[in-house]
Amino acid sequence: MKLRIGLGLFLLGLAGPALAERLTFDHRLQPKLKEVLDSGDTAKIDFNNANPRYVIDRIVVRGNSPADWSELLEVIARTPTKGMNSARDWMAELRRQADERCPGQVEVLAEDANSVTFERQAPQPCAGEPVRSGLYRVVAGKRSLFLLAVHAKEPMSAAERADWLAMLASAHLD
Repeated sequence: MKLRIGLGLFLLGLAGPALAERLTFDHRLQPKLKEVLDSGDTAKIDFNNANPRYVIDRIVVRGNSPADWSELLEVIARTPTKGMNSARDWMAELRRQADERCPGQVEVLAEDANSVTFERQAPQPCAGEPVRSGLYRVVAGKRSLFLLAVHAKEPMSAAERADWLAMLASAHLD
């Protein structure tokens, strides 16, 4: 019951910017994420809809809270803006912003007409930048853009990476 309520609120939050589109994904493919959502531990979940055109959910999968984490899933739903209409557009913006803080290497892992999945690695720690590696999936709909971002302060094992990539690959618009 706790999972149904928590996941329902979580998915409702994703639909905020555009009620006609909703991103869904199979959280069960990532055991650590499933464990957090099944636990009902709201201290590990942060929901911010202060700007209805840019709604953010953060779920800590390793750590104590959104302020004290070593691995987390960030889910963002946003309304497209001028020059920001496709998955590739948002990927380019994310890359630019991250490289300003800490230069890194980006590799596109999968791409189709409406989505792009990529990985970003910072070869060394940068001052003020806790994220060393990340896996991302941007999905573009007709009236909204969605981002699933896995942030990790430490390198992921091959098994953890595979679980995250399977979960990201399951993401689609309803």
